[in-house]
Amino acid sequence: SSGINAEYGGGIRFKIDGNPWFYQVTVWNVGGAGDVVRLGVKGSDKLKWTEMERDWGSTWKTGAILQNESLTFRVVTSDGKTSTSWHVTPKNWQFGQTFEGKNFR
Repeated sequence: SSGINAEYGGGIRFKIDGNPWFYQVTVWNVGGAGDVVRLGVKGSDKLKWTEMERDWGSTWKTGAILQNESLTFRVVTSDGKTSTSWHVTPKNWQFGQTFEGKNFR
């Protein structure tokens, strides 16, 4: 394969930015599964499944509190595939870090 996806391989990447009141998650390396059309996030403690809003491009945002939670992301792409990456972050993740999830089969 060629193009941007060939650079990486491995799983979907999730980069977390923002501050304690506003969270942004950028998703990339989804392989040939099309564009991300929905992104859900769930924590290991208080945070239930929450749909994130598209901010711009491949960056999504939420006001839900993600800190101090081991985060699980559910990605839905334009070709209808869903991939859930369970507990891809530790509870003590930091802003600016990138985590690798499970890719589409």
